Amino acid sequence: MLTQTLSAALLTTHTRLLGRWKLKPCHGVDTLYTTNLGSTLRFQIQRATTLTVNFFNNGNPFGAAQVIGIRVDDHSWQHFATNHMPATIHFTAAHHVIEIMTVGNTDLDNVWLEQEGFALQSITTDATAQIQPTPPRPHLTWIGDSITAGCWVHGRRPAQDYAADTNYAAQCSDHLACDSCRIAYSAAGIIRGGTGHVPAAPQFLTHLDQDTVWQPTATDLVVINLGVNDRQYFADDFESVLRSFLHQVQDCFAAPIMVMVPFAQVFAPVFRAVIHELPSITLIETADWALTYTDRLHPDQHGSDIAGRRLAQVLRPYI
Repeated sequence: MLTQTLSAALLTTHTRLLGRWKLKPCHGVDTLYTTNLGSTLRFQIQRATTLTVNFFNNGNPFGAAQVIGIRVDDHSWQHFATNHMPATIHFTAAHHVIEIMTVGNTDLDNVWLEQEGFALQSITTDATAQIQPTPPRPHLTWIGDSITAGCWVHGRRPAQDYAADTNYAAQCSDHLACDSCRIAYSAAGIIRGGTGHVPAAPQFLTHLDQDTVWQPTATDLVVINLGVNDRQYFADDFESVLRSFLHQVQDCFAAPIMVMVPFAQVFAPVFRAVIHELPSITLIETADWALTYTDRLHPDQHGSDIAGRRLAQVLRPYI
């Protein structure tokens, strides 16, 4: 069968890039590169029956392989590990919407200092295929930690139990039929840095890694879910940094901003006090959502479904 291959550069024009992607050399090859779970390519395809995706196996060699997800026409996500690339899916030759998402990695992946993020080399499909970006939809920007990234949804195994594709942020975006950008890192807070040598939110907001600046893109709504990883700090210190960070987000995005009280209710009184001072920002209370958890902190799949549905109810009037 004759095929065509779309390089990383061609993918920037033939697909809709959602999330934080950069054209970046990796292992001597130009790639679409990201350090964020939940980063997605979304596109329409017709006159094709196969699609082959080729990511580098780019994570830390002492950790589990990174995981990507592929979804066809809003059906169930299929997962593929990057140590078994390239990965191929099959479908009919009708018109389809395809999504490719970064779904799981591990805390060992040094995404900030050692270029151990996700690196997409190319996709290959039928020579007759027609590929074009999906039309734009309302757009959400998520800023958070491992809970927003999609860690530990299905259990305690690194990478393979992560679910950036079905966590609360993904579920909410699906309920609202929104495109989205995820800016979230495991263990990170507004004061505390995350795993993989990731700095705290004021620094990671505008960088993909230590060498790669990222310019915030236009969005319709910003949702922030941060703070649970800062729980070891004094409330007064957290309050000062939270206030400064929210002003930074206002400077970066010309969009309404909504701040969630963390599901664990960490610093809830501080959030209420600071948001009361900033009437242009909306606070989302979460105490009565009755979620279920994998580990008392990260919502499991059932809890993610509840949180995604509850949050979509809150956000719908703003979209």
